[in-house]
Amino acid sequence: MPMKRVRALFVLFAFVVAAVGCGGARQRRGRSDPPAPAAAPAAASPVSRIATLKEGGGRLDWFEDKIAFDMRSARDVFEVYVMKPDGTGVTCLTCDHPDLPNGHKGQPAWHPSGRYLVFQAEKGEHRDVRFSRVVTPGAGVLNDLWVLDTETNRATRIREVKDDAGEGTLHAHFSRDGRLLSWSEMVESGGLKKGKQLGYWQLMIADFRVADRQPSLASVRSFTPGGPGFYENHGFSPDGSRLIFTSNFEAKGRVEADIYVMEIETQKLTRMTNEGWNEHAHYSPDGRLIVWMSNLGLRSGGAEYWIMNSDGSNKRRLTYFNEKGHPQYRGPNTMVADFSWRPDGKAFGAYTGGKVITASEGERIVLVELQLDE
Repeated sequence: MPMKRVRALFVLFAFVVAAVGCGGARQRRGRSDPPAPAAAPAAASPVSRIATLKEGGGRLDWFEDKIAFDMRSARDVFEVYVMKPDGTGVTCLTCDHPDLPNGHKGQPAWHPSGRYLVFQAEKGEHRDVRFSRVVTPGAGVLNDLWVLDTETNRATRIREVKDDAGEGTLHAHFSRDGRLLSWSEMVESGGLKKGKQLGYWQLMIADFRVADRQPSLASVRSFTPGGPGFYENHGFSPDGSRLIFTSNFEAKGRVEADIYVMEIETQKLTRMTNEGWNEHAHYSPDGRLIVWMSNLGLRSGGAEYWIMNSDGSNKRRLTYFNEKGHPQYRGPNTMVADFSWRPDGKAFGAYTGGKVITASEGERIVLVELQLDE
């Protein structure tokens, strides 16, 4: 999401989404809270090195020896690119593609085969929007889901939303076996009511199928396990039994959101965080750890990456981009956002930015290398 200071960002983005429009809710299910131990000091951070891979890059996903990401093109719209893990060999996959609409495209995620790439695309024709940022990949309003077959170069729309206020998609991810796709879908307009500033969204899961080289979705189902709220999907656990996501359905303030894990079969929830704004959480490839973004302890703005065990214990801060005097310092109000684990689980590629995550102010993809206990 585009941000200035954390509070300013989310209040602004809330009104942006509200101006375009989003519902759906189910009964609240059982929830359990994990232990919340005190954060470890800076010296305990397992980060061994941070290096820039790509200036100007954005949301990304890592598969074997290639990274898919989005970035603004010369036409000033987001497109989907691919590069090598060292940041070289950058190639645009969606620029001037004959199957695709001409607007923004981004938020890519690989199928585990490496052949298919799912991403969001702004509708080719849609109603006027008051704020142009709402149709970019980070917001997802009036975005459909598409899949690119990287062997045939054919692109197929697999989820189409209505051209209506409060419609959109966000953050699609495949399960590790490739049989399922999860994403968030906007279903009711945003508004000034607390908890509805970002609109109402729901978590979605569907079977992913390919027949006669034609990708499609089947058995689409929706979830709002905590009741109405903002639900941002972050994908499946490695074993496919759980979804991890961000939601504000229990937020006491207007600028609060937490990380939750939902058991798909029972919809039982575990709340993984309980303070501040928390987002962009992903399991490590072996399922032992979770890294996520939080503004915890940053009174003047910005956000950092944190890490915890998959049961919510041993929370530790990873990065110190906002701490003046620290070797990682990048400047005040530095934001971090989407990231993707390197397949070996010893590093991740991360989307970071300056005071505002836009195309023109400090965006970059960095490599965060870790020294983790075996």
